Formats: sequence, structure tokens, C-alpha cells
Amino acid sequence: MSDRHFELPVHPNLEYYRKQAKHLHHAYAAGDTTADTTAEARVADVLGGRAAERFLLSDALFVLAQEHGFRTWAEFRVHVESRGTTEERPVSRLMGVRPGIYAAMADALLVELRRADPRALRRLRAYVPRHATTATTATTAASTAATVELRDARLVIARELGFPTWRELVSFTEKSRRDRGERRERRRQLRREAEALLAGDADRLAGLTAEQADTLLRLLAGPEAIPGVRLDKELGVPRAAVEVLLGKATDLDLPLTWAARFDRLAYVRLLLDAGADPGARKWGITPLENAVYHGNTEVVDLLARYGVVPQALWTYAACGRLDLVRACFDADGRLRPDAAPARPDLADTGAGFPSRLPPSDDPEEIVGEAFVHACQHGRTEVVRWFLDRGVHPDVAPYLGRTGLHWAIPGGRLPVIRLLLERGADPTIRDDLLQVDADGWLRITFAARPYDPVTQQLHELIGSGSH
Repeated sequence: MSDRHFELPVHPNLEYYRKQAKHLHHAYAAGDTTADTTAEARVADVLGGRAAERFLLSDALFVLAQEHGFRTWAEFRVHVESRGTTEERPVSRLMGVRPGIYAAMADALLVELRRADPRALRRLRAYVPRHATTATTATTAASTAATVELRDARLVIARELGFPTWRELVSFTEKSRRDRGERRERRRQLRREAEALLAGDADRLAGLTAEQADTLLRLLAGPEAIPGVRLDKELGVPRAAVEVLLGKATDLDLPLTWAARFDRLAYVRLLLDAGADPGARKWGITPLENAVYHGNTEVVDLLARYGVVPQALWTYAACGRLDLVRACFDADGRLRPDAAPARPDLADTGAGFPSRLPPSDDPEEIVGEAFVHACQHGRTEVVRWFLDRGVHPDVAPYLGRTGLHWAIPGGRLPVIRLLLERGADPTIRDDLLQVDADGWLRITFAARPYDPVTQQLHELIGSGSH
């Protein structure tokens, strides 16, 4: 299963790519900058100066194949024809930054690749087909490091963000920034209506269009979108006013996804009662995934009563469903092949996290993912069950975050105590923040250092570090 940006075509066929090649061929030949502003640069990047003498349709096909990471058009054609209807997971990982930020990320990756950094080479092999079969010996790593190009690094960044080529990443990044500006302007224009919602002015809200109602309902999903009020787990505005909007809206699923992210528990309940689909994947993520990633356990429990979506070992563990976790293993204790149709990736939150290293099919890695999310949500019985099966308490399947790191932000005292009793090491530092368990504690509870839970956590972690 591959990831694609949710606005891209689903399963483009060979004819789609042939048309793209024809478009590139015509745009380059005509020098028409209005048709394709990057045609000349695209061709030069692959063919260098020889295209100035001759640029045929076969050359355009070759450029397209190279942009997708293949050596030849023939290899790319085989890939497209063999892909069929393979499932692709829609994702939304753009961070709203300038394309130059992604270019800088690619430059940094290229430096790591030329140093033959093992993690960088793993990313290269996963996302650039012409390097996919490269063995992992020291000799081949050095050879790859010597021949890797900037466009290889750029393709890795594009693929991690859900785009098949660098060109499409840049194009959609610019579109995303325009869309964000337009959404910001629509929210600004609805300031008076937002104030009417806060005041419960149902008569004024009754005159809104469906599009305006949709926008207000999305605003209500955030914690500080309504002027003058901080919205938390409670609804925070008169219910009758919200019901006016619910009756006009055309889309309840996107507000549900955002409300799950921001721990808007009462609003999540209201949206579900109004018919929002708890299994919808909006902007590349389901409401349950959003709630799991952000540690919103009450929302996780509420959504799980409607169904666990996606159905996978890690979501079962995060929901505390030990019965479903057990069912993911056969009578001999082996992980079933269908236990991991979806894998966790914090990049899907839209909060700017880097994409994880490409996941492997290693059962220990898959189990580790489930284990750390069980720790995150305080599912003590699930955590104990995994530990009893031999899972190491310091397993860190992605971003270098152990179960202890995941459990601290939610103050999961029973889980933290259990992990330390089983030998968890609080001095381990994660890959992202480069801090140990005490560092996670200080960051998470900086605003309430004298809270009783904070004090208990300090005592537990302090005793475990000796």
C-alpha cells in the first residue's frame, strides 16, 4: 500500500501518463511558458543540453519515467500496468510552508545520502525505484553515495509527503498555500456570524448559506476559532445555535475529524448524533487516527463505540481492545497477515512531524507500534499482555519514542509504573526532540510543575533512572 496526496488522481493508468508526456513534449517544443512553466527545467534536469538538438516524444516519456524514479520508460510502464487497483492510502502531509523549505529538506537529505547514512539510504531504497534493489553492503552503500543525485533526494521528500514526483509536490504546495489564504479570508469574513454562534443568535444563523454553515462548523472544531472564547471538551456555545448550522451543512465529516484532533469531546458526540461518519477519511486521516495521535483518550473511547477505523493492531491496542488485539495472532502466537493493513505515521496529523522511516514487514516492528500506542492511552492490560509475550519495554518503532515517552504526556501513571517495573530505561532519548523521559516530563508539564500527578511522575521516573 502506497501513500498519495488526497487531491491526486486515484490509480492513474498508462494513458494518463502518455498524455502527460505529450503535454511535456508540446510545451517544450513550443517554448510555451504558459502551458508548463517548468518544461525546460524538467527536461534539462534529466537530459542536460542534448535536448536542445532533439527532443522527441520518446525523450518526454523517458523524462517522465526518470521523474518517477525509474531508469527507463519500459520499467515505468511495467510498474503502472502491474499496479492495477492496488490500494493507495490518501494522506495530507503538506505543512503550509514555501516550496523552498522542502528544497532545503532535500538538500539536507542529499548530504546524508552522500555520507552513506544508513537511515537516509533506507529512505532512498524505499522511495526511488532505480535504487530499490541496491543491497545494503558497505561497498554498495559507498557506491550509491557516490552516484546519488539531488533529484533522488527530492523524490524521497516528495514521496514521503504523498506525491509521485517532485514537480507535483511543488505544484500542490503552492496550491495549498493559496487555499489556506482563501480559507483564512473566508473565516475573517464570517467573524460576525461566529459571534452570533457564540451568542446563540439562531435567527441570524438561519440566514446563512450551506457553505457558510460548513465553514462555521469547521471553526467550531478548533480550540480558539471563535473570537473571545477558548473551547475545550465542552461544546462551549449554545447547542440550539449549533443545531441550526447542522441542519444547513453539507459536510459533517471534516468537522468531526478536526474536533477529534482538538479533543472537542462534546462536539464530537453532537456531530456523531447528527450523522457524521466516524469512518470517513478526510484530508487523509480518520477521526479515530487523529484522536489517537493527539492522545485524546476520551474521544478515542467514544469513536471506538461506533467502530474502530482503520481496523489494525495498532488502533485496537490504542482503543484498549485486548480481545481484538489477541485476535490478530493465530493459535501459534504468530501475527496474522491481515493484522496491519494500516500503519501509524505522525506526519498524517498535519502538525509538521517528519514522516517516519519506511515501515518494514517485521512483525516485531508492527507489534511495537501497537505497544507504544497502548502505552500512550493508558491501556494497562494491553501493555501487560504485550510485555508478558516478550515485547521489550524500550521498543521504539518510530521516531525513537519508547512506550515511556508516549505515556508521559497523558500522565499514565499505572502504565509508567508497569514499564519501569519491567525494566524500561528512562534515560533513552527520542530521535525528534532528543530528550529522555525526564525531558518529556518537563516539556509536557511545564505549566503545572506542582500538580500532584507531576510530582508522582517525577518520583517514579527519578527512581527508575538510578
